Amino acid sequence: MNTQFYAITTKSNTHVGSGQNSYGIVDNVVQRDYLYELPCINSTSLKGALREYAEHIKCSNIEGIFGSKPNEEVANNLKQGTHYFHQAYLISFPMRSNNMQFFNATCPKLLQQVKNSLPENHSLIKEINDLLDKNEVRNITLNNPISATHNDAIIEKHSITTTKIENVFSDEIKKLIGDNPLLMHDNTFKQLVKKLPIITRNQLENGQSANLFYEEVVPRETRFGFKIQASGIDSYFDTIADIQIGANATVGYGFCSLTKI
Repeated sequence: MNTQFYAITTKSNTHVGSGQNSYGIVDNVVQRDYLYELPCINSTSLKGALREYAEHIKCSNIEGIFGSKPNEEVANNLKQGTHYFHQAYLISFPMRSNNMQFFNATCPKLLQQVKNSLPENHSLIKEINDLLDKNEVRNITLNNPISATHNDAIIEKHSITTTKIENVFSDEIKKLIGDNPLLMHDNTFKQLVKKLPIITRNQLENGQSANLFYEEVVPRETRFGFKIQASGIDSYFDTIADIQIGANATVGYGFCSLTKI
């Protein structure tokens, strides 16, 4: 079975909802990985979005790739798809700074996760190993993430300032993470990403507020990574310039691009 790895870049705020009741301040929360507690896109949500896109562009082998729709046929005649879609995990997250609009921040744990999802012998495996084996990365501290371009840049208005190390990120790593990579300590990254942007929304009835609610979103310029496995992977997945994932498309949420890595 062949494996291909893909990167999703959000081009607008994205809300792929967990579907669970929230008893806190935020009414609608996003999907999160159970172990890392970081935003993710569950495989069922991802597969559904990819199928909808395939139908939109009139892909010729939709049922072969994705299988039958559950409501199409009698249950015992349902056909399984040939492609296996895995959960999309976080690769990098935009972190604002006083020196530039944002860095594409990641951490060693996320890079290890990417490495474990890549096809065997992919060139990025060596690039990730080389990066994580550097002494500066092994000894990264909670409050001093590594940048290739900026020294003493303040991250997210916290007492977190960058340490500049030139040429620490290869071109392939930049292609994966983003143009302005920032490598953070695992714990620091997790703490900052826990606090996602929250949008206040209002349902109106006859011009009157009927339901004020709060919705968690993943901001634009966030990157996720996922793999597809099949004996022969359809090339239509290789580059998708505009795909909508998650809820609230009519208010501009969830527009993303997809690129084969």
